[in-house]
Amino acid sequence: MRVDTLSEPVTIKLSTKLNDSAIRKKDAIGKEHKDKGYTVMGGVALLLLQSAMIPAQAANAVKSGQRVLMIEMTPALCSLQPTRVRMRQCLEGYSLTVSGLDMGYGERCGRGVEPRLTPLQLKVVNRIMPDTTVRSQVWQHYGACSPLSASSYFRQITNYAGALKLPNELNTGNSYTVSKSRFIGQMTRLNSGMPAASIDLICQAGSRRQTILTDVHVCYEGSEFGSCSEVVDNCGKKFIISGGK
Repeated sequence: MRVDTLSEPVTIKLSTKLNDSAIRKKDAIGKEHKDKGYTVMGGVALLLLQSAMIPAQAANAVKSGQRVLMIEMTPALCSLQPTRVRMRQCLEGYSLTVSGLDMGYGERCGRGVEPRLTPLQLKVVNRIMPDTTVRSQVWQHYGACSPLSASSYFRQITNYAGALKLPNELNTGNSYTVSKSRFIGQMTRLNSGMPAASIDLICQAGSRRQTILTDVHVCYEGSEFGSCSEVVDNCGKKFIISGGK
């Protein structure tokens, strides 16, 4: 297992699935990376989003205040929680997925309501939220509480995700032990204007009582990074980024 070797920041294209070359090189952990981080969404998705921004009337209805983008470390959760093994992101080898956007309007407002997305938007959202059940639960839990339509709510998610950069180690398929301070420092360097207080790291205990990173929450004030008002921050000084093997 590689220790404390977070690389410099690059941008991946197309999706958050583990790339084939990373999987083939799973055992070559000693190789130094020269990448510079990557965006949660790929370039194709961003091109599609440029012509699908939030309508003005919907944007005007959205209150200002804190938003929390919730990102799951998919290999870790697929390994730690056996009930997830049949989920699409586990079966197809995604390296991370978005699990929701809390916009501060409350929770659980849309029981039984399914989000309606156009085929084009569904294609974009699938890149970061591939599981149909997860999308429905996110909409019912958070989106339906807001004044936004399902289409506008999921555009908010993809816009935030499309602009966010994460350390490349989250997408290699390898496992790393890293220090919390170095990981957060990498995040703030990758994302201009992001303070350390915008990041909340959440971990779970592994089979050997190892601390494994499972979630990264990023907090915003409107369209800018903001300080998280409620944090879990239970990872300690060091934790493992799991490649799933």
